[in-house]
Amino acid sequence: MTEHPHLKSGFAVLVGRTNVGKSTLLNALVGTKIAIVTPKPQTTRDTYHGVVTRPEGQIVFVDTPGIFKTQPSKLVQNLHHKVRDALEGIDLLVHVVDPTRPPGPEDQRVTDLVTQATQPKVLVLNKADQTERPFRQTWLEQGSKYVSAIELSALTGKGVDLLVQAIFRHLPVGPLHYPDGQVTNVTNEFWIGELIREKLFLQTGQEVPYTATVQVEQVEDRKDKAGKPVVYIKAAILTTDDRHQRMLIGAGGRRIKDIGSAARKEFEVAMNKKVFLDLSVLVDEHWMDHLA
Repeated sequence: MTEHPHLKSGFAVLVGRTNVGKSTLLNALVGTKIAIVTPKPQTTRDTYHGVVTRPEGQIVFVDTPGIFKTQPSKLVQNLHHKVRDALEGIDLLVHVVDPTRPPGPEDQRVTDLVTQATQPKVLVLNKADQTERPFRQTWLEQGSKYVSAIELSALTGKGVDLLVQAIFRHLPVGPLHYPDGQVTNVTNEFWIGELIREKLFLQTGQEVPYTATVQVEQVEDRKDKAGKPVVYIKAAILTTDDRHQRMLIGAGGRRIKDIGSAARKEFEVAMNKKVFLDLSVLVDEHWMDHLA
C-alpha cells in the first residue's frame, strides 16, 4: 500500500443494462484487455477490478454483469446478486447508458439501483462515435440527478479521460488499494478461461454459450522440440448436456478447433510466446450449481 496525504483513492462501480459497453469501457480505462467483449448479452459473469493509477491517486473500477430481463434461472439470479453485492463498500457509481437504444425495462432496473444508492453518481453516455444517437437528449435530461454527465466512446477512447477526471473530483483521500503498475485483480488462469469463453460466445449461436463455462486445469511453461519456450494450457469447456457438447465440438471437430485457434492466436500475441492449447468439451449438468 502507498500512503500520501493528498492522494485520492476509491472504488467506482460500473453499472448498466447488458451490452451498453461496460467491459469495453473498462478495457479503455485501464489501457489493456482485462474484460472479454462480445455482442451477446450476459457475456460478463463475474465482477473484477480494473485499476487506474494517476498522479492524483487511484481509481479501482469494478465491472459488473449487465442487468437484463429474461426468464429466471440460476445463472441470471447469480449475475444479478453479483451486481447488488458490487454496490457494497464502493465510493462512486458510474451509470453507463447506450443512447442509440430506447430506454427499456433493464434500464429502469438499473436506474432504480442507482437511485437507491447514497454515493455520488456519474452518468456516462457511451457510443459517442455513433452518428445516430436518438435517445441522447432523453438521457441528458436526467443529468441533474448525477454529479457529472460525460459523453464518451469506449470503442475509440474519446472522452475517457474526462470520466477519470470527474471521478477523482469525488473520491476520498486515502491509500492506494493496489501497487502502482498493477492493472487488475484477475489471475492469469481466470483471464485465460475468460478469453476462451469469449471465443466460444463469438463462434456459437444464441443458445449454446449460456449453457457453457470454461475450466482451466493447467498452465505450464515448457520447451518445444527446438528448445524454444511454449506455454502449455489445458482447459475444458463445460456444458450442461450431450446435445450442446456435440454442437460445441462440431462436425469433424471443426467448431472446437476454431474456438481453440482463435483463443491461441490471442494468447500468443498477449504472452509473446508460442502457445499449445489443449481444449476439450465435457458435460457437467451441475456447473451452474457451483457458481460463487
